[in-house]
Amino acid sequence: MSTGPRTRTLLKATSTARRQAITASYSALTQVCVATADNAVEAELVSEHPTHAWELPRSNALGLVHTDVAEARALLRSAQLLEHHRVPVVTPRYPDALTGGGRAVTFWRLPGRERHDPATSARVTARIHRIDPGTVRWLARENHDPFNGLLDGLDNAPVLDPCKPFLRDRAYQLRDEWAAIDWPTPSTTILGAHRAARCHSDGTLPRLLLRQPLLHGHREWDLIAARWRSDLLLGHLNDTMGYTEAYSAHADAHVGVPYGHIGAWPDYQVVRDVIVLTEVMSTVRRAHLDARTRQQADYQVACLRGARRRPWNWGR
Repeated sequence: MSTGPRTRTLLKATSTARRQAITASYSALTQVCVATADNAVEAELVSEHPTHAWELPRSNALGLVHTDVAEARALLRSAQLLEHHRVPVVTPRYPDALTGGGRAVTFWRLPGRERHDPATSARVTARIHRIDPGTVRWLARENHDPFNGLLDGLDNAPVLDPCKPFLRDRAYQLRDEWAAIDWPTPSTTILGAHRAARCHSDGTLPRLLLRQPLLHGHREWDLIAARWRSDLLLGHLNDTMGYTEAYSAHADAHVGVPYGHIGAWPDYQVVRDVIVLTEVMSTVRRAHLDARTRQQADYQVACLRGARRRPWNWGR
């Protein structure tokens, strides 16, 4: 493999399962690069979740390797939709996903460095929420349902035995609570992620880097996704007031932030707990990759069970 030095070091030190996953991802990338005339030599793996992201220094591009072709194409269409609505977004280099090695690959312009700026994230999120949700239908994605596939992979996950029945029971409990929510605003176009919108800058205008397709759902999800880490995790004291002020200034005037700030909404904790469970299940699904991820999964479940005091140390 002709990867960059950081990735070569990672491959030497990591587990067999993780090495195989990275190798398969790089193989798909190199196959597609033949068709696009891009160059994967010295490519560095910069992220493994939710998709493998490779920085290609010789092509000045970012390559995302997807296991789901339909999702890859929906991601491209989402970026195109945002560009059409003049939302600053990192744009794709090619209009369609290409396939290789049983995977789909999309290429993007290099986004630059991530900006940890709550106000910028809030402005972008507010502009997305202003997009007519009817336009999202053509993305051919289902409405946002956080319980769809939530427990996938749990049966075979190498986590401690008490974790599995607890996670199932917690999911069923939260599903019932979710069904009873009285949503204060109409549904709209949302990000549907587990954190604040990630904006990057190469020295010019900060742009959103999409990692999953847009969805039709509740804006409260995105607002709480931007806040929950400040509530629960060590080292995540974000400027929630600055986020709220920036969002309110750019949101639809008749909507704004429910109850003045999202933390005051009576159903805040239900949605927050669903987001947290979704984040934990994401770690549980990757627990087979190496011992460190497996330990993270066990620790996160222990936090949910009340065995660890807040704030929890989940790292950055």
